[in-house]
Amino acid sequence: MKKIKPSILFLSGLAVLLLAGEAPSAFAGSNIANGDIVKRPPSDHDSIFIPLRQAAEAIGAKVIWNQSDGSVSVIRGTQQWLVKPGERNSELNGTPFIMEKTPNLRKGQLFLPIATLNKALKVNISWNPETGISIAPSDVTTKGSYFIRSIMEGRVREAWNMLSAGLRKTMSEASLVRLGEGYQAAYGRLDTLQNVSLSRSAVHLNAHLSYALPSGRNLSIVVRFDHDGKVDDLFIPTVFPDTYKRPEYDRPEAYIEREVTVGEGTYALPGTLTIPKGKGPYPAVVLVHGSGPNDRDNSIGGSKAFRDLAVGLANHNIAVLRYEKRTREHAVKSDGAFFTVQEETVDDALAAVKRLRRDPHIDAKRIYVLGHSQGGMLVPRILEQDRTASIHGALIMAGPSRPLEDIMLWQYEHMLELVRKNGAPSEQVAGVEKQLEFFKTQFSLVKDPKFSPDKGLPGFQLPHPEWWHDFRNYYGGELAKKQTIPMLIAQGDNDMQVSADNLNGWKKALAKRYNVTYKLYPKLNHLFVASDAESTGAEYMLPGNVPSGVIQDFADWINQQP
Repeated sequence: MKKIKPSILFLSGLAVLLLAGEAPSAFAGSNIANGDIVKRPPSDHDSIFIPLRQAAEAIGAKVIWNQSDGSVSVIRGTQQWLVKPGERNSELNGTPFIMEKTPNLRKGQLFLPIATLNKALKVNISWNPETGISIAPSDVTTKGSYFIRSIMEGRVREAWNMLSAGLRKTMSEASLVRLGEGYQAAYGRLDTLQNVSLSRSAVHLNAHLSYALPSGRNLSIVVRFDHDGKVDDLFIPTVFPDTYKRPEYDRPEAYIEREVTVGEGTYALPGTLTIPKGKGPYPAVVLVHGSGPNDRDNSIGGSKAFRDLAVGLANHNIAVLRYEKRTREHAVKSDGAFFTVQEETVDDALAAVKRLRRDPHIDAKRIYVLGHSQGGMLVPRILEQDRTASIHGALIMAGPSRPLEDIMLWQYEHMLELVRKNGAPSEQVAGVEKQLEFFKTQFSLVKDPKFSPDKGLPGFQLPHPEWWHDFRNYYGGELAKKQTIPMLIAQGDNDMQVSADNLNGWKKALAKRYNVTYKLYPKLNHLFVASDAESTGAEYMLPGNVPSGVIQDFADWINQQP
């Protein structure tokens, strides 16, 4: 199982490095395993008794037998249920809960009516003594917890039969075994399912599951289902405290937001199109992510830079399309497939442009692309592949003008300088030194002319050598100097991930271009949030917004283009 995704290592993902601290098997014969998730059975089925422990644990609940009084505690999400054999009176979340029929013991197992279990645990399952449980199609969160339990316990055939056709193309049964083993190795046993919730997008139904870990920490897992009810992907988000506050210039009465789909097929992405209120058609901007599995808002701690840009530009009659990054929406499928920056970034940006071209609210002759960080350095490549000449102009925010591998080494060198300067513990300093030496070794292999896109070179330990081969020695300015599309290149002078001198790199490369505008903003960090102190990444957790002056500059530049 691949443990490191290259996109996570770069730029916005660096904040993670800086801020990091440091049951019995269920039913092998389940109807789910046979791909048959049945509809709700007739009401007389509700009287059927079901073995409590087996059924509850199969859907992620924790079951505890209390030896002192013979009671059984069942915990699933926010539901806490206390049951006693031979008693209809039970306790649910601290209040009395009377069961339809009396639970009883059979050969050491506690059986109770399935209707009672469904009501108490807020699930919708049915039971057959021969084939086990079935889960109603509408009960997405329960299907999600069942799937996670299956891969953690090695019930691969059941899990495999729950996969979508798209996910099966990149995952084998052996891959599912490795996935479960990898989760166990990284996190240990997923103890208690503490919270469950459901969200919908234009592409997926998402079961959000939060588990308690043996370490005392929590782990969030998103199980993504397609609209046929099949597991289409998994995602484990990096959990930052969400301290974001809406900017003063956010005027909801000035715009409408629509859920849209970017691209089609296996890797279709959900997105948000923000449209100014009025007649239109409007100029529009596609926002292109930096590194890491970013959401459509580019959420990091207290910052949602892409959301700020969308609502801010709406005040200037400019529409904005932002979308979930492929490595977030299709994390497992991306990791298991051939994967370069073409698939990670370029293809989806062009698909977003195509989506705007056919929207009646958008002026198809005034479509712009704005890339942040790694997305910014790839803007020239996006322009190069715009075969239909649909992009009218481009904006770059904090885009490196040097190759990725060079920027990453600078980042670690700068990080080492910061931890030494700030008197960090010797263990932390040693850890950064070790990381720096590791990447020096890896990138010396990447730059070797003999480096292979198939296998890299002996000693190369990073995943997806094809990704590194595709992106090595990449200078965006070398492409951009031959292009004629108007560009605005913006940089903060307090950026600890892409230093301000990268702006000079763009200026040098594009010295002969006449239609490029450059902006250097005092105090702005990598997220384009102002910080009076030197940026270390710690300030990313504080609430902050893209300044209105930056949005005004971007809007003025867009509206001035002929």
